[in-house]
Amino acid sequence: MSSGKARAPIEQGTEEAEKAAHPAKTKRVRRRQPDEVRARILRAALNAFANFGFDGASTRAIAADAHVSISLLLYHFSSKDELWKAVMTDIMNHIRQARSPNGDIPGATATEKLKLLIDRTVRFFAEYPALHRLMTLEGHQLSDRLIYLCESYVKDEFRMLCGLILDAQKEGTVIDVDPARLRIAITAVAAVPFSVAAEYQYLTKQSPFTTKEIEGTIDMINRLVFKSPEHIINM
Repeated sequence: MSSGKARAPIEQGTEEAEKAAHPAKTKRVRRRQPDEVRARILRAALNAFANFGFDGASTRAIAADAHVSISLLLYHFSSKDELWKAVMTDIMNHIRQARSPNGDIPGATATEKLKLLIDRTVRFFAEYPALHRLMTLEGHQLSDRLIYLCESYVKDEFRMLCGLILDAQKEGTVIDVDPARLRIAITAVAAVPFSVAAEYQYLTKQSPFTTKEIEGTIDMINRLVFKSPEHIINM
């Protein structure tokens, strides 16, 4: 028998007793949910594809940026091609929701729908500035990826917006130019301030992401698209 002082018994129900009885339980950490992990990977991949292109993007670098292991990334996406397609599906679903021309205006005219679409397009590119950089990289030459993008997503959006512009022209509110050219112009002016934000801020001393600058971009597009001031007044 030991001659030293006996240790005081751990009182049942105390934190110490819980640790002694269930040591593994105290080390348990919250597991990250699959949807949360997937979303982080998609966001990191969007930035990588936008900054470095498909060929320059590294799945290991994407995993590191998303704070996951490469094995976990490959568990969700078996190849870089599958990851790229998942990124495009995710971002295009977001933009379809954001740019719905029907919006929240039952019975709206084409002019009202177009104004709402311009507003939502600018705000979308402010939230996802990497998309325009990615589309610029993919759009400069014909490739299987560009054909996939156009056939899966862009063609429908292109036709919808051109049709909406044409309907607004018939209402007499939109300038008389080729709807396809105007669609390209709207998208470019809506996206470029955010996709080249560093240049914009250096030259103007203004962040394009402030509320003032976002609303200024919306107003400028409206003044380029609509014929007269009364068509630009906020709804």
